[in-house]
Amino acid sequence: MITINLVPQARRRRKTQLTREDKTLIFVVVAVLLVLGASYGYARWTVMQTTNNLADLNAKIAALDAEQKLLDLNRTLAQRSLAMEMNLAAAAQLQVNTNQLLDDLAKDLPKACIVSQTDITTIPGTVALSVNSSQFVDLVRFFNALGADPKFKDVHIDGYQIPYAVGTVVQGPQAKATMNLTLTWVGGGKNG
Repeated sequence: MITINLVPQARRRRKTQLTREDKTLIFVVVAVLLVLGASYGYARWTVMQTTNNLADLNAKIAALDAEQKLLDLNRTLAQRSLAMEMNLAAAAQLQVNTNQLLDDLAKDLPKACIVSQTDITTIPGTVALSVNSSQFVDLVRFFNALGADPKFKDVHIDGYQIPYAVGTVVQGPQAKATMNLTLTWVGGGKNG
C-alpha cells in the first residue's frame, strides 16, 4: 500500500509529539533543575549572610579588644597609682620615724657635742653616728646617756679620735674629739 501524504506537516507533528513518559521525564528534569537552582541560590544567600555576620562579629571583637586594652591600661595605671600612694605613705611614715629618732638622739646629746654624720638603716633600726666635741668627756657622757636610754639598745663604740697636741695648741677641726657609735633604735617598735 502506498500512502500519499497530502499534509506533510501534520504527520511530522504527530511524529514529533511527545509521549506522556517524555513529558513526565522533562517535567522531572526541569523540577530537579529548579530545585538545584533554588538550593544553590539559598546556599549562596546563606554564605553571604554568614560572611556578613562574621565581618560584623570581627568588627565587634576588634572594638572589644581595643576596650580590653584600654581596661588593661586603666588597671595598670590604677595599680601604679596605688603603689605610688603606698610609697608616699611609707615615705611619710619614714620621715616621721626619722624625726622621732633625731628627737630621741637630741634629748641625750650634750650641748657641746655636734652630730656630724648619721647613717640610718630603717628596717632593723640600726643607726651609725659620728659625733664631734671639743671635750672627749662630752662624747663619753653622750655614749653613757644612750646606753641608759630605753629607746636605744646595742650601743657600742666603733672608734674614736682624741687630738693630742705636743707643743702648740691644735685649732680647727683637728682640735675636736670624734667618736663613731653604732646603736639600734627601739623607738617603741615603729621602725620602717
